[in-house]
Amino acid sequence: MAGVQKFKKILLIDQNGGYVTVSPTMPVNTKDTAYKVQISPVNEDKAGSVEGSFERSMEALMSSVAQELSKALKVDQLRVEVMTRLTGIERRIDTESLRGVEVEKCRKEIREIRDQFFESQKKYFDYNRTSPIADEAKLNLKRDVPNYPKYQLSQETIDYLKQPTFNIWHWEPNEMLSLLEHMYYELGLVQEWNINPITLKRWLLCVQENYRNNPFHNFRHCFCVSQMMYGVINLCKLTESIPLCDLGILLTSAVCHDLDHPGYNNAYQINARTELAIRYNNISPLENHHCSVAFQILSKPEFNIFANVSNDTFKAIQNVSGRPDWRVKPRARNERNR
Repeated sequence: MAGVQKFKKILLIDQNGGYVTVSPTMPVNTKDTAYKVQISPVNEDKAGSVEGSFERSMEALMSSVAQELSKALKVDQLRVEVMTRLTGIERRIDTESLRGVEVEKCRKEIREIRDQFFESQKKYFDYNRTSPIADEAKLNLKRDVPNYPKYQLSQETIDYLKQPTFNIWHWEPNEMLSLLEHMYYELGLVQEWNINPITLKRWLLCVQENYRNNPFHNFRHCFCVSQMMYGVINLCKLTESIPLCDLGILLTSAVCHDLDHPGYNNAYQINARTELAIRYNNISPLENHHCSVAFQILSKPEFNIFANVSNDTFKAIQNVSGRPDWRVKPRARNERNR
């Protein structure tokens, strides 16, 4: 109502003096039944209470609005944070992809360096192949006994060679051949088996050529195992307790133990049904293959270091190999059969 001050009480009184409640269902106000309007001041305490209630309501409303704004801002902040993280992940993926390319490039360069290293090591012939060699090719040397002077081994090297701690990485292929040859002379096997010196050289060369260029089962591994056997023989003084022929069989087995190794184990050969597994009916295909290649090499007179041994000695060699018939006969047996 116009002219009514703040915090005033407005009352409606009917003709009978009763208070009329202001509501949509209140009686109709006519000229005959006009309501009387009574305006009276409100108690100051009550006015303060109303004013405080209004202020509290406004504060609650503003607090609610602030919370909603804060939530909205947090959503935006979360969206920004998510986008930042996604961008970081994308950059990381790009970085990892580039890193993968760099790693593959490094691997390729390492392979090239390794190939160059082996090329420089083999010099005149490919003594470590990466692929199998045909049976008929196993028996043909790519080079004959070289014409270079025999390596002169120092006494220090000779003594060091007898130690199991001998470092195999300090020697090139031709030096390893000379060290293997020295083992046969030092143990007295050349004299024991009456081996032709040229035959011994050719046999070692042929063995070298029949080791593939595998990461592990290569000719250096052959030399490592053979040198360890030689070191054990000397360290344990086995020449005093084991016949020389048996020691020669041990050393020769070490030299030939991984001939033409394809680089995969027996489990792979059997599961992949390779030619070796089929040939040997899944029974130790690699071991049978190594032994078979060894005796194929020995079947040629120019490589047969057992050509001059007795029949009994050769039978002992066959028995140790685990195969009773290798079709490799020493000269004495051939002469007797004649």
